[in-house]
Amino acid sequence: MGAPPPPSVADSYANYLVGRLADLRQDHEAAAEHYYEALRRAPDDADLIEGALSAALAAGDVPHAREIARLAAQHSAESPRAGLVRAADALASGRWRAARTEMTHVHGDAAEQIMERLLLEWALVGEGRVEPALAIAGDGGGVRPFVGLFGYQRAMALDYAGRTNDALSAYEQAEQGGIWLPPGIERYADLLRRTRTPEAALEVLDRTDGRLNNPAVAADAVRLRAGQDLALPPLTPARGAAVGFYGLAAVFLQENDSSNGLACLTLALMLDPQFDAARLSVAEAQIGLDHADSARAALALVGAQSPYLESAKIMDAYVLLSQGQSDAAVAEAETVAANGGPRAKKALADIYRDVDRDADAEPIYTALIEAGGNDWQLYFARGAARQKLGRWPDAEADLKHALELSPDQSEVLNFLGYSWIDRGEHLQEGLAMVQRAAEIHPDSGAIVDSLGWAYFKLGDFDQAVTYLERAVELAPADATLNDHLGDAYWRAGRRIEARFQWQRALTFGPEDADRAAIQAKISNGLPALPETRAAAQ
Repeated sequence: MGAPPPPSVADSYANYLVGRLADLRQDHEAAAEHYYEALRRAPDDADLIEGALSAALAAGDVPHAREIARLAAQHSAESPRAGLVRAADALASGRWRAARTEMTHVHGDAAEQIMERLLLEWALVGEGRVEPALAIAGDGGGVRPFVGLFGYQRAMALDYAGRTNDALSAYEQAEQGGIWLPPGIERYADLLRRTRTPEAALEVLDRTDGRLNNPAVAADAVRLRAGQDLALPPLTPARGAAVGFYGLAAVFLQENDSSNGLACLTLALMLDPQFDAARLSVAEAQIGLDHADSARAALALVGAQSPYLESAKIMDAYVLLSQGQSDAAVAEAETVAANGGPRAKKALADIYRDVDRDADAEPIYTALIEAGGNDWQLYFARGAARQKLGRWPDAEADLKHALELSPDQSEVLNFLGYSWIDRGEHLQEGLAMVQRAAEIHPDSGAIVDSLGWAYFKLGDFDQAVTYLERAVELAPADATLNDHLGDAYWRAGRRIEARFQWQRALTFGPEDADRAAIQAKISNGLPALPETRAAAQ
C-alpha cells in the first residue's frame, strides 16, 4: 500500500468532492466555497476552474467569479465560463472588441454556447456591425420559447441601431414567440411612445400587465396615463444582453436547471447592476431551493426607488413566514400594506390567513372587492376566510362567484366540492368538482387526498384507499394525508395497516388537537358505523 498523498493534495481533493456533492444538492454557495478552497491548492486545474466558476456564478459570488476568471487567463486554462465572465465585464465597460475576442475562448456545452451568442451579438452591435449581429442572434431555430427570446434580442439591437420600423416589427413578432419578457415589453412600449403615440404604448403595457401582473409594467402604464415619459435607463449593448440573460434564465429555471439559470441571472446583474427584475428572479429561485437567507440577501439589494421594491418586501415577508418568524412576517406585511397598493394589501390578508387571523383578513378582501377587484382569487380567499369564521352561506356564495369568474380553477373546485361533501350537501355535484380538480392537477397530493376523502365520506372505502394511497405517495410527509389513509384502511377492514399509518402520521408533526385524536384512534380504532350506513356499504 503506497504512502498517503501530500496533505495539500488530499485537502484539495476533499474540497473538490465536498463541492461536487454540494453542487449535486444544488447548494451552490457551499459548492462555490469548497471548489474555491480546492482551487487555491491547484490553481492550474482546468476542471476545478470550471467547477468553481460554475458554482460561483450560480451562488451570485461575482468577486470570486472574476478572480477565478483572471486565474484561468493566467494559467491559459480553457474555461468557457471564464470567457463569459471576462466578456460580460468587457461589454459592461464598453470594450466591444475585447468582449468579442473573449468569445473565442467559449467552446463549452449547449447552454454556454447560447450564452456566447448573446454576448457576441451585443459586442458586434456595440461595434456598429448590426447585420452580423442579427445573423448570430438568428430566429431561435423555430423552437419556442427561443423564438421569443432571440426575437427580443433582434428587436432591441435594431432599436439601439435606430432602425425604428424594423425594430417595431421585430418587437411585434417577439411578442408572439412563446416567452413574456417584461423588460423587453418595456423597451417595445418606450419605442412606441417615442415614435408613434402614448396610446399605442399603453395598449402594449395593459395587454402585458393583464397577463403577467408585473409591477414595472404597471408602473410604466401609470406614468404614461399621467402624461409622463417612461423612467427607463437608455438602451445599451450591456443592458440588451442583460435582458437576454434574464430571459434565458427563465428558460433554464423552468427546466429545473438552477445552476445555469442562476448563472445567467448573475451575468445579467454584472451587465446591468440596477436590474431589479433579475434580483427578484434570483430570490424566487433561491426560495425554490429552500435557501431563505440567500433569497433575503438578494431582496435586500432591490433599490429604494425601484418599481420592484413593494414586490421584494412582500416576498421577504413570505420568506420570514416560511422560516417560522410569523410576527416578523406580519409586521413587514403590515408596513408594506400601509403605504402600498392592492397587491400589498392582498398579500397582508393572505399572510393573516396563513397565521389563522381570518377575522383580520376578511375585511381587507372585502375592501379590495368593493374597490373594483373582480378577481377570482379575491373571492376564493374571502370565501376560505369566511368558511373558517363559520359564515358558510357567505363563503359558499364567494366560492361560487370565484368559479363563475374562472371555472377551471382547481383550488376552488377542490375547496367547494370537498366542503359540500364534508357538510353532506350536493354530494354528487361536490364529488364531480373534486374529480375535475384532480383531472387538472393529478400530481397534487392535497387534491388527490380530497378526492380520496370525498369517497371516504360517501362510504366508498375501497375507492378511498386507492386515492389516499396515491395522495401519500405524492406527499409522503404530510400528517393529514397519512391520518386519512389510516382511517380508510380501518373502514376497509385493514386494522393493522390503519394503526401503522396513524403511527406514521404522528411522526410528521400534526397539530396538538389532531395528535390527541390520532392517539385515541391508535388505542381504540374508529367508532362503528351506524347500522344503516354499514348495511348500505
